[in-house]
This record gives sequence, structure tokens and C-alpha cells, in this order.
Amino acid sequence: MILATIDVGTNTALLLVVRVNSNGTLEILHDEQRFVRLGERIDASGLILDSALERLRTTLLAYKATAETFGAKRVIVAGTSASRDARNSDDLVRFVRDETGLTYEILSGEEEARWAFIGAVSAFADVDGPVMAVDIGGGSTEITVGRFEASKPEATSLRFMQSIDVGAIRLTERFFSSLPPTAEEVERAKQEICKSLTKAHVTADAGFPLIAAAGTATALGLLLAGITAWDEERVGSMAVTYEEVASWSRRLLSLRADQVLALNPPVLTGRADVFPAGVLILKVLMEQVKADSFRISPRGLRHGLALRFVASLCQ
Repeated sequence: MILATIDVGTNTALLLVVRVNSNGTLEILHDEQRFVRLGERIDASGLILDSALERLRTTLLAYKATAETFGAKRVIVAGTSASRDARNSDDLVRFVRDETGLTYEILSGEEEARWAFIGAVSAFADVDGPVMAVDIGGGSTEITVGRFEASKPEATSLRFMQSIDVGAIRLTERFFSSLPPTAEEVERAKQEICKSLTKAHVTADAGFPLIAAAGTATALGLLLAGITAWDEERVGSMAVTYEEVASWSRRLLSLRADQVLALNPPVLTGRADVFPAGVLILKVLMEQVKADSFRISPRGLRHGLALRFVASLCQ
């Protein structure tokens, strides 16, 4: 059967259309991203703005039409950090249902961490043993340690799973008055990341390999590789060192938003203003867990949602 999943984050909405094969594996037919910025100013207002709802409506209708052209029999939509945090989340769910006919599921932080981990690690055939996966979003960061079971994803064993309220948009809006931020603003942002990681008991964990998914890691990989198009597969499994992350973090935090965008417009359009904060989160996390490098996963939560659906068919 053909299945579509939509991951609605704080900054982006990601569409995946797959063919579910008879053995439960996924064949990717279409992958697309749009910048909805659902979490615009949510840290200050606690509300999903009307303008953000309109952007979401337009995007979901377009994604629904695309899924139908591929013959999708099911469209799964899941919201994450911004949707969880919104005081008007019930209105959000109702709005999506009334305006698009789609069911809007709001994932808990634990559900997001679990299925983002399963989606990200499913891209690696050579993973053997426990790994740590990180998914840096606009509103939150999911950090999970576990062992992925390729033949039975729902049986994946997780040792550690945390969703912390530190994301690229949230950090930017809370601490940076402008780009480039001042040294004091950067220091306060770093302290907030460290405090959140410590509170969540995120520590160095026996040297487990680190896998990073989602936009921040992918965009950084594309910059390093000099690729001027959004193509997750071209940097899938690429290794990025801590020294490269630290160097780019320093550089990005010294630039205006337009200068960040000019580094690679096809890759950074829609995320240039929050990309420096995302890379800062990645840098501080690597320091906290003593990771010398990470590998980029071209997969993420939307793939995990598809695998969750496959698992439900087998129950």
C-alpha cells in the first residue's frame, strides 16, 4: 500500500510518501519540506498564531493533494513541540480537521523521541549495538539511546529517552536580540542548553556512536560538502567531527542573518535566522556527551511514523 506521513514541527512541515512492501520495508516515493514556522513567537505568547495556522492549512492541503497523486490510502499527520506547547492546541486540532479533513495527532515528547530514533537509525544497515540519536528541532531536542531492531522496529529497546525544551527557534527568540548575537547572549544560551541537558541527565554514555537527524545536522552536512541543493540522501551517513561543528558554530554566531543565508541560499532559505542556534545546540550536546563526531541520518520522525503504522498492521 501507499502511505503518506507528515511531520509538523516548530519550523518545518515534512512530507514523506512511501510504498509499504509485503515484508514491511519502506520504499520512498516522495520527500518534501516546507517552512511553516508553526511555532512563531509561541515561546512568548503560548499560542499558535492565526498567520501560522493559515500557513499550515496551505501546506497540509498541498501535501494532501501530492499524497493523492501517488495513490496514498492513508495520510498520517503528527505535530510535535509547538503543537504540544500551544495553549490553543485543541483549536489547532479542530482547525486542521475542519479545513483539511485530516486528523492531527499531537505526539508526546516521549513518543516523538522514540519514533524519531527509530526513523533515524533505520537508515543504517551497519549499526550494531546501542547508539545515541539526536533530533534538533525548532522547539525541542530529542535525545535517545537504544538498540534498533530492523526486523521489528516496535521492539526497539530504549535505554534513555528525553525531549528537552531547547530548539533552534526557541533559543533564538528567547536569547538572541539580533544576529549576530552578543557574547553575553551566546553565553546565556549556552548556559540554558547545559542546564536543560543536565536536568535531563544527558551525560557521556560509554562512547556510544552519535547519529544526528533533522534540519540542523543535514544543513551543516550540505554546507561542509558544498552541495547547493536540499538533498538529504547525498549526506546520509556522512561523518562530521566536533572540530567542524565548533568551527562552524563560531563562524555562524559572528554573522548577520543575511550573511548566513548567503553561505548557501538553497539550503538555508527558511532556516538561516535560526541555524546558528541549532548548530550551537549540537556543539554543546557533543561536548556534554564527549562525542568526537556524529553521522548524519537522512531519515527522521516521518519515517518513524511510517514504521509505527507498519507495526500496527502486525498487531
